[in-house]
Amino acid sequence: MEFMTAQETYTVSASTMILEPRIEDGGLTGTIIHEKGRLPFAVDMKPMEIMEHSCLYYFSSYEGRKTSSRFLTSFSHKPPIVVDPISDIYFFSTHSDSNKKNYWIALNHVVSMEKNDDLSNETTLTLSGDRTITLPISRRATHLQYLKASVLSLKLHQNINEIREKSEDTYKSRLNKKRFGFAEYLDRIEHADHERINPDDGGDSDFKRPIK
Repeated sequence: MEFMTAQETYTVSASTMILEPRIEDGGLTGTIIHEKGRLPFAVDMKPMEIMEHSCLYYFSSYEGRKTSSRFLTSFSHKPPIVVDPISDIYFFSTHSDSNKKNYWIALNHVVSMEKNDDLSNETTLTLSGDRTITLPISRRATHLQYLKASVLSLKLHQNINEIREKSEDTYKSRLNKKRFGFAEYLDRIEHADHERINPDDGGDSDFKRPIK
């Protein structure tokens, strides 16, 4: 495979879509980086080395992120990883992190996933920018890993909101204002529905939902 460039080191960013293991003559020699809006390029670092380096770059360790993920989600097998919660950089893996064939996939860049055929144990993944790549893992397993990463993202955002609500008065006020506004919005919808289904008031007589 031809690559646009080759470099020695790499740090994951919000543009990173996939860390693909580069295997030559049966051995893991580095990583093929897939970024949004850029041709794939090779890096001498192995995928796990990139993940460990990137977690340190964003003020943590890989093992620390892994432990936190297990704590928040209770997923002990192939847990997803948040590389940087501020930039919403979440990754999930196709295999164990010790497997040389393991891919790391960015949650926010996944558009769709399709199995190749009924006999194939492969998945075609569509990423941001209409980029596609074939993974050596079933669609069911890929989707499960995707859901795990989604749960981690949800849990972490809930925790951040709780922390900010307890510590920042202005954030708490804004949050309460949003909740009140949303409640008002739902109330207006409910009243509009009642008016719409009442024929005596010129409503839509074909609108069959019952009035509560």
